[in-house]
Amino acid sequence: MNDGAKSRSQHSEKPPRLWTPNYIWACSANLLLGLAFYLMIPVLPLYLTDDLKAPGGWLGIIMSSYVLAAILMRPIVAHWVDHGDRKKAYILIYLFLVITFCGYGIAGTAVTMLLARIMNGFAWGGVTTSGPTLVADIIPSARRGEGLGFYGMTMTLGMCLGPVIGLNIYTNYSFPAIIWCTIGLGFLGWLCSLMIKAPAKPVNEPVVETPKGVLDRLILRVGIPLAINVVMASFSYGIVAVYSAMYGQQYGFQYAGLFYALMGVGMLMSRFIVGKQIDRGRVAELSVASLSILSVSFGALACFPLEPIYYGAAVFIGMGFGIFIPTFQTMKLNMASRGHRGAVNSTFFTAFDIGAGAGMLMGGKIYAWLNLNWAFGVGAIFNVLAIIYFYRVSLDHYRKNKLGVDS
Repeated sequence: MNDGAKSRSQHSEKPPRLWTPNYIWACSANLLLGLAFYLMIPVLPLYLTDDLKAPGGWLGIIMSSYVLAAILMRPIVAHWVDHGDRKKAYILIYLFLVITFCGYGIAGTAVTMLLARIMNGFAWGGVTTSGPTLVADIIPSARRGEGLGFYGMTMTLGMCLGPVIGLNIYTNYSFPAIIWCTIGLGFLGWLCSLMIKAPAKPVNEPVVETPKGVLDRLILRVGIPLAINVVMASFSYGIVAVYSAMYGQQYGFQYAGLFYALMGVGMLMSRFIVGKQIDRGRVAELSVASLSILSVSFGALACFPLEPIYYGAAVFIGMGFGIFIPTFQTMKLNMASRGHRGAVNSTFFTAFDIGAGAGMLMGGKIYAWLNLNWAFGVGAIFNVLAIIYFYRVSLDHYRKNKLGVDS
């Protein structure tokens, strides 16, 4: 075959298939995981203040306590999935997460609720590290951005739809009903995870015993600048995830729970186009666009507490995070070899949890000292700082350290 024929043959080849049964089962498990976990997020502050009569200082502590547990768990699981059976790690930790949901039903005081939240955090840190690592092996490298975009969309849909469902169940039924729904959704997700077929040991590399090699397998040091960006942006996510319903109630908006559904709409709108743009290398434009959208949206909530702006900001916040999460996750994956994907996901989600946890904690403090308008204003400032840091540090660092797509 001559060079011209080879070129025409290459151009006529279809892109590798993305929507395989494995990928569909993985996305289904992730969606149910998100629904189960985020069912609790807007309900817990209401339950703590209305039913358990928890002191104001406990609100932010309990809501953010899972972060420390998740941070401690992620490096351990990253090492496990980079050296062993990734599917086994995922299904065992997923089952552990479902079991920890029972703790919320047993807890009857602020202290026991704190303990339940911490145990839930251990499991959450493990499952959100092992899951993306497993699915990264299923996605063809040429469609990594698109594949991670849709996979991440399932979790972000859970982030948005879970709170809507949770608020409705809590309003019309009771907190125990929330517990049962959470356990049921989690168990269905675990069954989906069992259907995923993946190689037991996809990485056959010798274990590097030097301190530097061990550290690289726990935390992706080359990805730290991007991780700092993730912390800055996810600070605002912690605020909006926990306090947006309280913000709506504070101003008497009729459908405060609708905020989360509209966030989901915004994420859907963004995710259907963002993956292909990532794979075309437009990460700089997408990063700045997402952070700009978030800055303006949080600033609008801080300055204009009006119902139309409240619902409109929800859509744009969903779009902002829908662009931001897969863009930064793909950039971090592009800076590491296949044998360090566990460390990549550990670093990314640890950074996200640190920022979100700080937002939850500080949002509660700002709410106690001032009001939620100030909390959203601080979120806007953090996103502006993230844009500045990205241009001055992260972008150049990424371009210097990016690996090939087949790495």
